[in-house]
Amino acid sequence: MAWQPGIITTDVPALPASGLADRLRAFVEKPWAYRRRYLQSAYRTAFDGYSFAGQTDSLNQGPEDALHSFVFSDFSPRSAFPAEFQRFLRDEWPAVTQAVRAIERGLLVQLGVEGLIEPYDSSYGHMMSANYYPPGLGAQPNGGLRLTEHPDVSLLTLFPFGVEAGFEYQDADGAWCALAPSNRVVGFAGELLEWLTAGRIQALNHRVAPSTDQPAGEPLGERFSFSLFSLPRPGTRIERPLSAPQGGYGPRLEAISVEKYIEVHLSRWL
Repeated sequence: MAWQPGIITTDVPALPASGLADRLRAFVEKPWAYRRRYLQSAYRTAFDGYSFAGQTDSLNQGPEDALHSFVFSDFSPRSAFPAEFQRFLRDEWPAVTQAVRAIERGLLVQLGVEGLIEPYDSSYGHMMSANYYPPGLGAQPNGGLRLTEHPDVSLLTLFPFGVEAGFEYQDADGAWCALAPSNRVVGFAGELLEWLTAGRIQALNHRVAPSTDQPAGEPLGERFSFSLFSLPRPGTRIERPLSAPQGGYGPRLEAISVEKYIEVHLSRWL
């Protein structure tokens, strides 16, 4: 693993995506009457469910973001998700999350937060934001971005299937940097890791822009991304140590429920 400001690069080859992009596109091309059955409001569990371009009440993207996304996770029963994803969830999801757990445990050690391994093992699960950016002119608001800037809610975010062109991140000086396409597993810290380390490890602010080799005025091609978030399971109590006050008697803990944490996260950027 290599850690440069904000980005974690690994030597782990990208995992096979097993046709997930085609299944996501097939879902997005279904009639609205079908897709609306799977909106986030039908789940009410973490971020699970469907969000569409222009939606004003999505928990997973803003109204100016030019994409469709579907979040599936360990937190809802597999049967609750659309038929398009059932084969992946049955045959591939367990292997993907097992591989990611091994990578993340190693990352926690290398980032110097070994104390998180026990709660990670006992109470963390995963959600995947499967994102489809349809082809189009890309004349979006907010400077032509396909996805507006934000930090993630996660402990860690990994791209298990690699990353396509267009991902940009903000460095320590506030400059925007393009991440080169990669066929390796790459990732970054989310706001939960920032909170648990009291800011020692900063969450990565990131966005999706038209790739730098996109000819001006040409329609944008379709783009896919699949980001895997590690999060405590619903109902979990999250704790971080605080320094004892002067004259105190040992360490103190600050605690918050995962539901309250998600509420605080959303209030910062939605």
